[in-house]
Amino acid sequence: MTRRGPLHAKSIDINGARAWSVSGTPADCVNLAIYNLLDKRPDIVVSGINVGKNVGVSFIFSSGTVGACLEANIAGIPALALSQELQPEDFLHWDRERSFRPQTATLLKSLSDHVIPAIWEDLTLCSKSPPTTWNVNMPYTRSGSPEIIKTRLGHSFYFSCFEKHEGHYRHKFSKTTIDPDSDTDEMVVRSGHVSATEIDIRAFGQAI
Repeated sequence: MTRRGPLHAKSIDINGARAWSVSGTPADCVNLAIYNLLDKRPDIVVSGINVGKNVGVSFIFSSGTVGACLEANIAGIPALALSQELQPEDFLHWDRERSFRPQTATLLKSLSDHVIPAIWEDLTLCSKSPPTTWNVNMPYTRSGSPEIIKTRLGHSFYFSCFEKHEGHYRHKFSKTTIDPDSDTDEMVVRSGHVSATEIDIRAFGQAI
């Protein structure tokens, strides 16, 4: 969440609907919307579709996509975080061009047209009481009907996130450790199916 400097919110039109463009982070967007911009509280917050998957404990807690949803949960609103796995070459193309190659865009649209309605039907009513986040990761697959499987957050962790480059540093993962259990979000996505992991921030402080 932005702590220093101004945030700018601009009213825009999207297909005839009033919307807002915010200069800050995803968490900024949600907090501003709930308490400052909207006439009434939303029923649900949907964040994404993120370019790249958000799986494993360390990755979801450093994710802006998931962070927006946790901000909604703090306010007592359920949320849905959506992320799309990509092939490395597709991610690199997106990182350089901020667009997908035509064949990639066609494949991802076909997948989302099938998966998003099923996710909405299956998960949105499950998160309302108590208000939780469903962290959903969609696989990169040519299969038209991947199954939605409820998973747990894998105990997957990263190490260094930066490398030195000509006197400064740039983002680059050195290595990660992946939880190999079949019931984890990472392994389900690797199997070609959609992982759906419920995150309940109210459970974090409970004694074990």
